Amino acid sequence: MQAVLYTEARNNFKTLIGKVCDDYDEFIISTKDNKTAVLISYEEYAAMKETMYLLSSKANRDRLNDAVEQIDNLNYSKHTLEI
Repeated sequence: MQAVLYTEARNNFKTLIGKVCDDYDEFIISTKDNKTAVLISYEEYAAMKETMYLLSSKANRDRLNDAVEQIDNLNYSKHTLEI
């Protein structure tokens, strides 16, 4: 994650967008009065929103954590799906 000032971000906005979309870079953009924002790709933003949604319910969060624990402990079965 790189930090840039607002003026630099404004002057190079197309380049920054290219970097966040093509290279998955992230930029912290700061103004003179210490307001900050983060520039990320829409793909990364959508993935973060989906993760927050999936973890927002305690029941779903517990189910996901149990599933991860089962995988970590190699406690799962393999199934073949016929299409």
